[in-house]
Amino acid sequence: MNPTQSPSNQRWTEATAVLLSLAYTWGYLQGWTPWCFIPAAIGSGLLALLCWQRNIQAEAALQGFYVAFAFYGAWLSGGAQDWTPQEASMGFHLTATAAAAAATALLARFLQRRTTSAMPGWDAFTTVFSLWATWLMVNNYHANWAYWIAIDAAAIFLYAKRGLPLGAALYAIYLAMALVGWFSG
Repeated sequence: MNPTQSPSNQRWTEATAVLLSLAYTWGYLQGWTPWCFIPAAIGSGLLALLCWQRNIQAEAALQGFYVAFAFYGAWLSGGAQDWTPQEASMGFHLTATAAAAAATALLARFLQRRTTSAMPGWDAFTTVFSLWATWLMVNNYHANWAYWIAIDAAAIFLYAKRGLPLGAALYAIYLAMALVGWFSG
């Protein structure tokens, strides 16, 4: 925990991050682009700070990536978008999953040996697979939902274990959304 921020202030920061993340999600689903990316960037920035303070460093970097990606999303939403669903073979997904698993193992080893990451395996898993699932989502692959189901379930555990219950609740909401996304497609 960061000694410069009291537990009460951290809870307010966490609540604000979660509310902003939900505001982004709601705004995006309502088609309020590019404006919905403002709360996305701020919410992810606050989550990055909290993750760093709770020693889940790869997740902090992932949230930093999402700050940058919010700007990309805002820029991208200004142009024409092709929402044609994409499909890929089982071989494609098996190869990608194997590559992501290898990257997860390498990142977990790095986090364990070179950082003070509190939960390197979980931290690495949520980070690497989130990057992959984000790519699938941006490119409109329906299979992204299957990855998000596993990622969100792991993130619930990670955030809860690191003392971020509101973050865990956010990922529980995302898990429900991923289940709906998977079964509605």
